[in-house]
Amino acid sequence: MNKKIGKVLSVILVVGLLYAGFTGCTDKNSAAPQKNTIKPNQQQSTDPKAKDPYAPVEGKKYKISWTAYQKAPTDPDGEMIRYYEDMFNVDIDVWNLEYDKYEKMLDLRLAAGEIPDLFRIQNPDSLPKYAAQGVLAELPMEIFKKYAPNILKVTEDNAPGFFNYGKVNGKLYAMPSVSQTNIFRLPIVYRKDWMENVGVTKVPETLEEFEALMYKFAKEDPDGNGKDDTYGLSQDGMSVVFGAFGGVPQRDYWVEKDGKPVYTGTMPEMKQALALLHKWYKDGILDPEFITGENYGGYWAISHSFINGRVGMTARGNYYHWLKKGDYVIKDKNGNLIENEPGPIMQEMLSINPDVEIAFGQPPAGPGGIRGVMQYNRLMNFYGIGALAQNEPGKVAKILQIMDYVSAHPDPTVRVTAMYGIEGKHWRWVDKEHEDFTLIGKWADDHTYVSRIGACIGMTVPFPLKAAREQWAYKNGFDKYGIESIIQVATPTMSKYKSKLEKIREEAYIAIITGDKPIDYFDEFVERYNAAGGTEVEREINEWYQTHRQ
Repeated sequence: MNKKIGKVLSVILVVGLLYAGFTGCTDKNSAAPQKNTIKPNQQQSTDPKAKDPYAPVEGKKYKISWTAYQKAPTDPDGEMIRYYEDMFNVDIDVWNLEYDKYEKMLDLRLAAGEIPDLFRIQNPDSLPKYAAQGVLAELPMEIFKKYAPNILKVTEDNAPGFFNYGKVNGKLYAMPSVSQTNIFRLPIVYRKDWMENVGVTKVPETLEEFEALMYKFAKEDPDGNGKDDTYGLSQDGMSVVFGAFGGVPQRDYWVEKDGKPVYTGTMPEMKQALALLHKWYKDGILDPEFITGENYGGYWAISHSFINGRVGMTARGNYYHWLKKGDYVIKDKNGNLIENEPGPIMQEMLSINPDVEIAFGQPPAGPGGIRGVMQYNRLMNFYGIGALAQNEPGKVAKILQIMDYVSAHPDPTVRVTAMYGIEGKHWRWVDKEHEDFTLIGKWADDHTYVSRIGACIGMTVPFPLKAAREQWAYKNGFDKYGIESIIQVATPTMSKYKSKLEKIREEAYIAIITGDKPIDYFDEFVERYNAAGGTEVEREINEWYQTHRQ
């Protein structure tokens, strides 16, 4: 097989840009930003002796403008909109902002002086922009304890410290929406049939064992075709090597050392990882086309290098992409136990080679006993309260009451109703103990009905995962040895230098691995990186961390 080096592609980018400043109207009657702090006895109650200064006014019907996660426009008279309007005695006006143009459309309305009462911030990095613009209310923690206790408890129990991400300059402006399933790290997958063909019976536990297997995959014709056309690993597989030295340099991941955040891409340990990868590249173990990546188009999670038999291991996709049929059993809509269907990668792989076998492993331990691989950030987006909402006594508390009910109610039936509609009409339980349900009739094939009927007004909170699929992930140890960044929002300086710094890092890493630059060039790279803005970013990140950490 031709083993030419492919064209350079960009390594995966982190979340989008922040703005250091943002101008625009915050109110139709006032263009100047104001301090938007909810103050007891002033903005939330007309009675200075009230026991609860934030309490909604009894009998008052609030009209609440609402921004939500939508895949289709919400009908103003949608079934679930009416359902919650009746339950909470409110009028809900959902802003229909097109998903792919959400922030642009939101910003246009903000510039016109319109501010939603429930304010969804799609890009987490945009929180400081909106706080600086004055369109968000500052939220005291006591109001969450009183009116959104379930959101607060579930988040603090399962993602402690994540409320701190909702702070700007030490002040809380938003609730974090936290992914439950991102507690699972990248999968580490081997060709089990190849392992057997080269005489290896167990997956590697250490980096030395991993290296030995990679050499066998590249040198001992594991596919048995008599050709020198296989390699050990490619771009995604390199993640476990960097992880064995404590880093995730492909992204802006930060880890804590001596109480301070450190960017993993410039850690001295990455020099050791690059030296090893260069050795493998020179020896023909690392795919020389690693630069172009393992996915050649189509569904993002598929490693074509792996499923087409070019490499023998990968760390691409998510745990559920690699499910084999029968990995676990679930109940069908009639309550009968059935085997799960294979994940999309396995479906694709089995269509090419029905006899293929895979094995999962843990990240191999490096020389210092460190092991790990990237875990996707759990912070998805934010939900705040628009600045104008605080001008109506009790309105902020009413909004939080609704959000707490639809997003974090202890009864899963309430939460599924909020996401999928009426039990018995749109969906029904198959196994409530494991929170497994099925959509009913025509709704099973209608992927946008939830947005149309208004079953989209809540947020994601990190409840423990009970479904059979996730229990399978726990059983296979996908929740172990994930490297999660301790910084999951971009600061202004990080955004300012992001593109330049990524380019410097990417070019240096490729040059060292391919041998265009010597290993010691790493030290020069670190100096260039820091001089190009890395030092400023690190200073700002450290200031942010010391202010916002628990």
